[in-house]
Parts: sequence; C-alpha cells; structure tokens
Amino acid sequence: MLAGNSINFAFWYDVVEGNDSFCFGPFNIFVNSQLLLCNSEDNFTLNIIASDLRRSFDRLDRLDELEPGFDVDEIFEKAMHTHGYQTKSDPVFPPSWWAHSDDRISKLLDLFIEIEAERRTDPPFGVELSMYVEISDKGWRFFLFKCGSKEVLLCSNDWGKTVHCYELPPGEVRYAVEEFLAVEHFPKTQSLGRQEACERSGTSEGNTVSESGE
Repeated sequence: MLAGNSINFAFWYDVVEGNDSFCFGPFNIFVNSQLLLCNSEDNFTLNIIASDLRRSFDRLDRLDELEPGFDVDEIFEKAMHTHGYQTKSDPVFPPSWWAHSDDRISKLLDLFIEIEAERRTDPPFGVELSMYVEISDKGWRFFLFKCGSKEVLLCSNDWGKTVHCYELPPGEVRYAVEEFLAVEHFPKTQSLGRQEACERSGTSEGNTVSESGE
C-alpha cells in the first residue's frame, strides 16, 4: 500500500500480521521516486510508527522558513539541538566517566547536561518526522522546513554526520502523513470490521448459524 505520491514523498507499507494492539509489516519511504530504507522487508510496528507521526501532523502546515542559500549541515544541527539530540560536533565522553566519582568529571558532565537542556526550544526548530525507535535507532532523523515556494526535507541515516536535502512541492509530506495515519488504529478497525460483518450475518465471532435450524 502507498500513502502519498511516490514521485515526491510517500510511505510504502503492507500489513501482514496483527493482533488487538499492533499491526506489523514491511515499511519504506519514497523521496523523489527513490526508496530511502534498505531494510523494507523488516517487520515494522506500523501503527506505532503512525502514532509517532501524529505528533508531527499538526505542525506540518506551520513550517519554519529557511533563507535561500542556507547551510544544510548548520540547519540540521540546529534542528537536532533544539529537539534535544546530540550531534557530531558534541563531545563524546567515555562510558566510564558517567560512573566516575571524580568531582571534576562530574562537574563537566553536569555542565554538558545543562548545555543540552538550554539548547532545547519549545517549539523546536523544524518539524521532525519521528518514526519510532525501529527507524530512529538506526540513525535516521527527518526534519521538514519551508523555503520560498518549496518545502525542504533534511534527513540523515547516521545521526547527522551526512545530511541529505530534498526540495518538495508544498503539502506533499503532510498528505502522505495524513494518509498513513489510517494505520494507527488498524488493529481496532479490523476488529470492529469483523464484528460488524458478524452482526450483519446474524452470527457472533467463533460461532455459526445452523441452516438446518437444529
């Protein structure tokens, strides 16, 4: 199934398994007619991805404006920081430091935590297309902006070390997200559909009506 227009932006998915709470299946993203994810055959939790995207939906018609000639890496880093993420320019502390009792190390870590908190803004810069840990834990981040008559999608699959920039017609991302949100309540919808079908036929789930009348 396709949510959106694959020529510009779309989500490709297929519900192959489900229960009362979740639905699963392959998932991928089309941008400019090309698939972004290389593991579309994985069993993604589709309705949770949709629930994550719903958090972005209301802001998709109020995008931050970028000036022409913007610096892709600079904009992406600012978006990451205001959303509370670390970037390639941030220091990397050895894991052992977080368990260290040295006062100097503790003060340094506390200072960095304060800096991270100060960088966050409400609302953050850029609309993030958040798609659950199944995608974000692989390093993917997506931020949407506006620049003149176009929308600009900045994305990275390595936490911002390499940033890709796509210009898209206005409204294409919002349209794709809106269509994909139908998956959010898919298990409940399927359950209700089965119940309604049984009611129409005069049966209950797990039972049949005997034609013989016995």
